[in-house]
Amino acid sequence: MNDRSKAGIDRRAFGKFGAATAVALAAPWVTTKARAAGELTVILNQGLLAKLWIEELNPVFEKQTGAKLAVQQSVTGAMLGMLKTQKDNPPDLMQFSEAGVLLARAEGLLKAHDPSKIPNFANLRPEFNFADNFSAGCIDAMNTLHYNTKSISSAPTSWAVMWDTANKGKIAIPPISWNSGVRMVTTAAQVATGKPFKEAQYDLDTGLAHLAKLKDNGVVVYTGAPQAIQMLQSGQVPLVPFYGSFINPVIAGGAPIAPAASMKEGKHGEIVGLNMPLNAKNIELAQVYVNLSLAKEFQSKIDSVLKARCGHKEVSPSAETLKLIGPPENTDYADWAYLSRERPKLTAKWNEIFG
Repeated sequence: MNDRSKAGIDRRAFGKFGAATAVALAAPWVTTKARAAGELTVILNQGLLAKLWIEELNPVFEKQTGAKLAVQQSVTGAMLGMLKTQKDNPPDLMQFSEAGVLLARAEGLLKAHDPSKIPNFANLRPEFNFADNFSAGCIDAMNTLHYNTKSISSAPTSWAVMWDTANKGKIAIPPISWNSGVRMVTTAAQVATGKPFKEAQYDLDTGLAHLAKLKDNGVVVYTGAPQAIQMLQSGQVPLVPFYGSFINPVIAGGAPIAPAASMKEGKHGEIVGLNMPLNAKNIELAQVYVNLSLAKEFQSKIDSVLKARCGHKEVSPSAETLKLIGPPENTDYADWAYLSRERPKLTAKWNEIFG
């Protein structure tokens, strides 16, 4: 993605982070045996989110532990597949969202974190300690409607604008393989019924039927982050739902894009965390990596670089971040235990409509 360079990661801040965490990394639970393991395998999420971990946290981890990192990038769905096919020899850590955590836990594919071995776990906001210690929530990758400020004069205040005929040919939606694609179905149910999110999220048939009406409004289904960002930047498609953590640094770099920060139906919260596969081998090194990821110094970078809400209870969103994410109370979190169970049927029906 050409816009990744706009994230503006501060190297001086990195040095401060490294110095501040050196003592923590040398903690006594990092045993000689763990160091001798040699390599920690981590599957990160994608884009600017992964970039932050790769450039800011990974070098500190390697320097202080003496271990090497083998890093890949992927998405939640693909990581769930990897958990199944590599159950006996999985990666040590995987960074995916709450949408996958409950499903993976139910299928016996994850190991709960041990907070006694991860001191910074105690500093998590309650909603970021997801699924009873099975996920160490790091960031809320909140999704909302974004718009091109040169094409749209004022911020939308309702998702209903996507069905407005005045916006025909100006809208795009994510694919159903993305978690935000599933949330578009629940949002369509809200728009169609007028019910609050907590009720409407279970009315998937109504949501899908209403979402189908976007075809008459010229909707485009995007397939990747670069495509969605390009649509918004160029104004080719000026109304696009997208994840703030992936696009906020691009906005900070001067792109003519803005989020709809306060929506009648609410924005889509989605907590992304670090999760440990059941048969992970390098548990002690994985615990160090998680502890670093939850440290206040690194969590502060989620705010300053990604302009997103982080899990550390002592790191409040800055004024600049709040401008982009809007009031946290306007963010809704889905019942992914239910949505994950329904997802195969929902996907099949969605594909019949959008192909």
